[in-house]
Amino acid sequence: MRRRILPILLTAMLAAGATGCRREQPVRPVAAPPAAPMPAPMVASFAPEQAGGAMMKARSADATDRRIAYTESYVLEMPAEDVAPALRRAADACNAAGGSVLRSRLDRMPDGSVQASLSVRIPPDKFQAFASGLVAPPARLVSHAENAEDKTIAVLDIERRLAAQTALRDRLTNLLNEAKGSVTDLVAVEKQLADVQGQIESMTAQRDYLRTITDTVRVEVSYTGLIQQAGPFDLSPIRAAVDDFARAAIGSAGDMITWVATALPWVPVLLIGLWILRLLWRRR
Repeated sequence: MRRRILPILLTAMLAAGATGCRREQPVRPVAAPPAAPMPAPMVASFAPEQAGGAMMKARSADATDRRIAYTESYVLEMPAEDVAPALRRAADACNAAGGSVLRSRLDRMPDGSVQASLSVRIPPDKFQAFASGLVAPPARLVSHAENAEDKTIAVLDIERRLAAQTALRDRLTNLLNEAKGSVTDLVAVEKQLADVQGQIESMTAQRDYLRTITDTVRVEVSYTGLIQQAGPFDLSPIRAAVDDFARAAIGSAGDMITWVATALPWVPVLLIGLWILRLLWRRR
């Protein structure tokens, strides 16, 4: 029995030793593929414009089916006596260019200064000439702002809804012309047809307005009319002080006249009282 077990033990020991003598091969790390370089960020910039239109000049780069509403805002300064003529010239230039005047206002202040504002819509191809006329002397450009608002989604939405309502109106009209069904059904169809027609007219007005604001450029102009100055000096504080002095003097004179008019009827009564007191004093 021992002779059989001994060879088995020797064989097992030799197998274990051979296994222990094996060296594990180190796992070589697999190099990761080189990362693709990150694209550099794109930065868009507009060159500064004096009379304006950086956005308007970039308009041609937009797709033809996009609807963009552009607004140009100007703040101008000029002598007070030149504000009214400049306002009229701008309105006339707008009408001559085929635009429309939305709002015009002229305010003359007590200190002699003038404030005015003008809001117009101009065709895009006439905008540059109109803007150049705005900033021409004697006007001085104080600030200029540009704004662009994308109305494409709004236009597409109103056009789709308008097409659906128009198709519904046609179907209702056909049902009404066929004159099938009871009187109650025909009256219901007529009522629904009137409602649909009202919605079509409202949507048509909205669509036309969106087309107007995207087919033209809105221009907002604010005028500030300055009073005359003596050379580089502003004499408006002195004029304001003189006006305040004259206003205070006139107010004081008015108060004095009011006081005299109030006291005058009591003068005879006061004189009679003094005469009575004098008689009483003499009797003593």
